[in-house]
Amino acid sequence: MSLQGRANGLLGAVLGGAVFAALISFATGLLVVGAVLVASASSRAAARELVVWVRSGRLPWWMLLGGLNGAFVVVAQAVTVPLMGVAMFTMAFVAGQVAGGIIVDGTALPPGGRQRLTVLRILGVLIVLGALVVGAAERLDLGVPWWAPVLPFIAGGLVSVQQAFNGRVRAASGSAVVATTANFATGFVALLAATAVVMAGGARWQGFPTAPEEWWLLLGGAFGVIFIGITALTVGRLGVLLLSLFSLFGNLLGALLLDYLLPLPGSLVSVTTVLSAALVLVGIAVTITPASGSRRGRGSRT
Repeated sequence: MSLQGRANGLLGAVLGGAVFAALISFATGLLVVGAVLVASASSRAAARELVVWVRSGRLPWWMLLGGLNGAFVVVAQAVTVPLMGVAMFTMAFVAGQVAGGIIVDGTALPPGGRQRLTVLRILGVLIVLGALVVGAAERLDLGVPWWAPVLPFIAGGLVSVQQAFNGRVRAASGSAVVATTANFATGFVALLAATAVVMAGGARWQGFPTAPEEWWLLLGGAFGVIFIGITALTVGRLGVLLLSLFSLFGNLLGALLLDYLLPLPGSLVSVTTVLSAALVLVGIAVTITPASGSRRGRGSRT
């Protein structure tokens, strides 16, 4: 996800707009996962099974719309990463996703059922949020506009819902490929409409990357396929909150490495940033202690 954020952030500047970058990212992802779906007989059978579930009402049709949330995430990446770097984007994204995760886990949306809210879960989330507030405050003091961290915070909250939807689609179809394809298909259609709107408003497509070192900017969608596929496979066992905490720590670690080794003008890796990342790890450790893990086991069999 940190690589996807860097790719989409830079691609937006090349193409002429964040929505254009999001459209290319989703088009690439849809081509990759669509090719896998077409080539796999079991995946095609799973897709037909999903249609049966939706037509019969066993799976609400609106659970196929998780890709709309994913589209918003990619737009947020392309808009804010050039302003504040991958690490700051990830911190705000983490805050939104852990807050959304603990809320969504208390509903019937995740495929593993409701997750019991414990003191350790709440404490772990508070530690994570506190760590991210410390890191974000440093960036805001350096002149990052207030709305820049708000956008990925909202995106992170929406991803918690997206993960629950994708997990339910995967459970209904029995295929992570089908769940990932549905995710990219709905997001791609939404971004086509958004592209038409912004172009009608005067935005102009500036062309694809031409420099040899820029070819990897087109791989954001492929990175997204890997992420969506893994989350669809694991959300039923982990629940949305724990899945969010694990994936977001990996996201944050990758973001720190990118901003340190390949910094953008707005990126910063300071002692405060590193300490914030370490506290996120502490929050994860608190959340996955045995007292909160026992309920996960029951939820995974639901």
